[in-house]
Amino acid sequence: MRPKNAAYALLIALGMSAADDAAASSPTGIFLWYPDQAGPPSSEDCEALVSRVRPSREQAEAWLWGRIPQGTELEFYLFLSEDRMEPTFSAEGDYDTGELRLGSTVGDETAFKLIPDDHPSVTIKGSIIAPTDSTVVTVVLRNVPTIDAPVERVTYYCRFTDQETEV
Repeated sequence: MRPKNAAYALLIALGMSAADDAAASSPTGIFLWYPDQAGPPSSEDCEALVSRVRPSREQAEAWLWGRIPQGTELEFYLFLSEDRMEPTFSAEGDYDTGELRLGSTVGDETAFKLIPDDHPSVTIKGSIIAPTDSTVVTVVLRNVPTIDAPVERVTYYCRFTDQETEV
């Protein structure tokens, strides 16, 4: 179970939509998980998914709080703030939810260190690749511990605009 106060702080920190934030070229916001993780989606793939799912901040928050909305498609989200990474599909004991320390940005790639909530003695290094001319956001976690050996975990997300959160 995730700490409720951390999730609440994350919601406060994310006062703008992911699309608004993309314009500021910062890798923070709310992003829709792309279900086909076999390879990177194109912007057109993301636009089609967003058109089908019609994601919103309200739906994303419902998922974050464990209230699964009734929709026609399974949807998951990633909340990124300046100091927190919170996917709505993370299981207890996983390595992808926790304290985020954003590093330098070179081109479209921002380095980070993640201290997982369930593994506070571990630091996962990674990067967020968020080209300003694309709706695709890629999160790479490096050396994630597994039973066999550390692995690289790559996950794709789509930016979306939520009319309710636009300024």
